[in-house]
Amino acid sequence: MKNKDIRNFALNSITLGLLTTLAAPVLAEETPPAIEETVERIQVLGSNIKRAEAEGTLPVTVLSEDDIEATGAATIDELLRSIPQVGEVAFNNERAVGGVNDARGDVSSINLRGLGTGNTLTLLNGRRLVLHPGTQTENYVPVATVNANTLPVKGLKRLEVLRDGAAAVYGSDAVAGVVNYVLKSDFEGTNVSVNYGSSEGTDLDQVTINGATGFSFNEDKTHMTMSLGYYDRNGMDASERDYSKSQDRREYPGLPEEFVGDTQLDNRSSSTPWGSFSSSSLGKFHIQPDTMDGCVQQLENGLCADKGSLPRDMRYDRAADQSMTSDVKRLNFYSYLTHEINEDLELFGEAIYYKADSNRVREQSGNLTAQRFTIAEDAYYNPFGEEVTVRSYRPIDAGGRDIEVEDTSFRLLTGLTGYAGDWDWETGLLYSEANTLDTARNRIDANKFVRAVNSTEMSSAYDIFNGGDINNINSGDGTPNPQAVIDLFTTDVTRESETSLALADFKVSTAELFELPAGDVGFASGIEWRRETYSDDRDPLLDGSHPLTDPNSGEVLSGSSVLGSSPTPDADGSRNVFSAYGEVIAPILADMSWAQSLELQLALRYENFSDVGDVLKPKVALSWVPVDGLQLRGAYSGGFRAPNLPQVVEQGVSRSNTRYDPVTDSSYAMTEIRSGNANLEPEDDINKSLGLVISPLDNLTFTFDWWNIEQEGVVGILPSQTHLLYDSLKRSQGSTNTAVIRGADGEVIEIQNQYQNLSPREIEGIDFSVFYGLETAIGEFDFNLNAAHLIKFDQEPDAITAEVLAAQEAGDPSVPQSQVVAGANDLIKQNGRPEWRAYTSVRWKFQPWSAGVTANYVSDFVDTSTATSEGEPLPIDSMITVNMYADYTFNDASLLDDTRIRLGVKNIADEQPPIADESFGYFSSVHSNRGRYFYIDIRKSF
Repeated sequence: MKNKDIRNFALNSITLGLLTTLAAPVLAEETPPAIEETVERIQVLGSNIKRAEAEGTLPVTVLSEDDIEATGAATIDELLRSIPQVGEVAFNNERAVGGVNDARGDVSSINLRGLGTGNTLTLLNGRRLVLHPGTQTENYVPVATVNANTLPVKGLKRLEVLRDGAAAVYGSDAVAGVVNYVLKSDFEGTNVSVNYGSSEGTDLDQVTINGATGFSFNEDKTHMTMSLGYYDRNGMDASERDYSKSQDRREYPGLPEEFVGDTQLDNRSSSTPWGSFSSSSLGKFHIQPDTMDGCVQQLENGLCADKGSLPRDMRYDRAADQSMTSDVKRLNFYSYLTHEINEDLELFGEAIYYKADSNRVREQSGNLTAQRFTIAEDAYYNPFGEEVTVRSYRPIDAGGRDIEVEDTSFRLLTGLTGYAGDWDWETGLLYSEANTLDTARNRIDANKFVRAVNSTEMSSAYDIFNGGDINNINSGDGTPNPQAVIDLFTTDVTRESETSLALADFKVSTAELFELPAGDVGFASGIEWRRETYSDDRDPLLDGSHPLTDPNSGEVLSGSSVLGSSPTPDADGSRNVFSAYGEVIAPILADMSWAQSLELQLALRYENFSDVGDVLKPKVALSWVPVDGLQLRGAYSGGFRAPNLPQVVEQGVSRSNTRYDPVTDSSYAMTEIRSGNANLEPEDDINKSLGLVISPLDNLTFTFDWWNIEQEGVVGILPSQTHLLYDSLKRSQGSTNTAVIRGADGEVIEIQNQYQNLSPREIEGIDFSVFYGLETAIGEFDFNLNAAHLIKFDQEPDAITAEVLAAQEAGDPSVPQSQVVAGANDLIKQNGRPEWRAYTSVRWKFQPWSAGVTANYVSDFVDTSTATSEGEPLPIDSMITVNMYADYTFNDASLLDDTRIRLGVKNIADEQPPIADESFGYFSSVHSNRGRYFYIDIRKSF
C-alpha cells in the first residue's frame, strides 16, 4: 500500500458523488447550487446502494448498515468474505499454526481480486489507515496489510468498494481497487446491542457488545458521535474438527481415489521425542519401544535403539497440541466531532483506539537442521559411550507453547472544511500508530537446552534418550524429565513491531469550474504529504545477539538460540511521500436522442517516494447513457506500487522449511536465507474496465463489468523448491545452482535467495450483479446477486522457472513431474483462486418483522502442494453455504419499545470445508471452520 490519494477519497464526497450522477444528469430539471448538489450526491451514494453502484462511471459496491447486518458477520474478516470480489484472506487466524515470524494475533487482511495483500488501497472515512506492524510471507516475500479487525462491524455506516484501478484518483497503490470504511459521524440518539453466537459441535463461541451515542450541543453548532465495542471469542482446538484433528490425512473420507494413501498427505512430523541421532558406530539411529523390530541396543524402561531413519508410523502428530482458532478479547472505541465555526467553516476531529489480546497454544518445537548439535561421550544420560549427534529431537515433556499477542493502535485526526464561493476545501492532519507485542511463553533456549543434554550432573542433566509414550507413539511423552531440569532452559521469547503514519493534506473542488453546452465542468485538486515508519524488534535470542554454539566443538550452529526458530535480525525503515493530483469531470453531450448523457473523467496524480523514486499516473473514464435504463462505462488507468519497507530493509532472514530434494530423493528441513533488496524497482500496472448497466425497471438493475490488470515487476522471490529442482537439473548436466549450498553428505545447508522484480502477469475477470426490489401487500422484498468470475491469472515464468518447466515437459527424470512448479504460467484455479465466487440474498420486511436468506458460493480449485506422479494436483471441491435470519422489532410503550431481537443460523446445512493439504486440513483463506453457527442479536435504541 503506497501511493494513495487519501485526500482524493476524502474527495469521495465530490468524486464518487459526481461519478454516481454521471449517468443521469438529464434527470435534473434545474441545476441546484453546487454545495447542495454535492451533499445530495453523498446521500444518494450512501442510501441507494444498487442504484449508486449502477449509475456510477466506475463500478462501486456499497454495503449499507442493513446489508452488513444481513451477512451475520461478527468481524470485518467475516464481512469481507461475503464480497465475491475479495480474494483470499491471507492474514487469518487459521492460516497456519503460527510461528514467531508470522503476523499472528487478531489480524485480518484485505485482498481485492486475489492480486495479493498490499494491492488494495484501504481507507477510513476517506483517509489512509496505518499498516499492521506484523508481516508474513506471501509468494515467499513479506507483505503488509491494514488490519481489518481494528474496526467494529457494528460501528460501520457503510462499506464502499471501488472495483477498479484508481491510481490517479485515490492513490497509486490502488492496483485492485479501493475499500473505504465509513463510520457513523452524524448519529443521533443512543443504542446498545448484544450479539452471541456459537459454532455447533465445538467450544467456539463469541459475544459482541456495542454501544453508540450521538448528540448535539453548543446551540447545535457542535455534534459528537461516540461508539464503544467489546468482542470476546473462545477459540477452537484442532482436535474439534475431523479434518484438522490429525495431520495424517491419507485416509480422510472423500479423498479422490488416486490420493488415498498418498504420503504427501501425511504431515506428521519426523521431529519427535523418539529423536533421530547419529554416531560413528551406529550411523543414523533412533529410539523406539523394544517391542518393535530392529533393536540394536537395549535401553532402560522398555526402550531400545534401532538403526536408520525414524519410520513413518512413529511420526509425531502435532494436531492434538494445537489451537486452530485463537481466543480473542478486543476493544474498539471511536469518536467523531464536528463544530460549526460559521456558515462556511467547520472544524472536525476523529479519535480511534483499538486493543486486542489473542491467545493460542501449539506444540513444543524441535530443533532445526541448522541446530543439530553433539552430545559428549561423558554426558550423564548418554548410554552409548561415544559422541552422538542430535539430528532431530522434540522435547515434548517441556510442555506446549502459550502464545499471547497484544495488538494496539490509535488514530487522531483534526481538520477544517469550508466553502469559498463555488469552491469547497478541506485540510487535515492525521497521526496513527500500531503496535504488536508477540510473546511466546515456554519456548526453549537452545544454548541452555544443549548444556542440559550435555550435563554430567544428574540434577541438571536432561535425558534426551528416554523416548516418548510407548503406549501412544505418535503423541505425548510417557517418560518426562524432572520439571526442575526443564525449568533450566525454558524461557519467554518476544517480538515487538510498530508502524506509524503521519499525514497532512489540502484539497479543493468545485462542481462549476466553467460551463460547457452539455453542463458544468467539475474540478478537484489537492496535495498530500505523509511519513511511514516500520520497526521490528526481535528477542535477543532470535536476532543474532546470542547464537547457538555447540559446546563440544565450539562451532556456531545458528544465529538463533530459540529451538525451532530461524534467526531474524531486527529491521526498521521509513519513507516520506509527497503527492499532488488533479481531476476533471466534463459533460460532453446531453439531452440528445442517442446520448442522454456522455461524460468524461480525466485524472492525473504525481507521487514522490523518498526511497524508490517518483511516478506520474493518469486515468481516463467515460460514461455514456444513450437512453433511459441503459449505461455503458469504461476506464483506463496506470498504476504504481512501491515495494513495502520490509521488502527493502530486511537482511539475512533465515527460514527453515521442509522441502523435497530431488538430488537426495528425500524430504527434510532446510534453511533458506532471504534478503531484502534496496535496488528493487516499483511495480507498474495498467488497469482497464468496460461495463454495462441495464435498468429495465426502476426497481430492477443488472450490471456487467469486465476488467483486466497487467502488472510488471511484481516483487517476488524464486521458490526454494524451484531452486532445488533447478539444482538437480544442473547437476544432471554437470554443473550446479550456485544458490543452493550443500554439505559433504550432499544435503542442503542453505538456499540463498533475494527479493526481486519478477516477470509480468495478467489478471482478468467479469463482475455480474442483479438487484430487484418489490413492494407487495405482504411486505417489501429485496433480491441481490453479486458474482465474480476469474477468467485469467497468468504469471510469465522467469528464466530459471521456464528452464525447469521445459525439462519437466520433456520428461527429464532429474525434475520429477510430481513436484509442481508453483507461481508460473496459468495460475487460475490454483491455491485459493477459484473461477467463480458469488453471494446472493433475499430479504423481506413487513411492519415489525423481517427475515432474510443469504448464500455464499466458491467454485472448485486445486491444491498444488500435493500432486500425483503425473503432476495432477489435489482437487478442492466447490462449496456453498446458506444462512438465514429473522427478527422482530417492538414498537410499543413498554420497556421493549424500539428493541429488535434477531435470531440467525449461518451454514444451515453444516457444510464442512473441502479437505486440503494445508496446516489444518482446509484453505482457511477461502473457507471457514465455523460449520453450523447459531446467533442471537438484541438491539435497543433510545
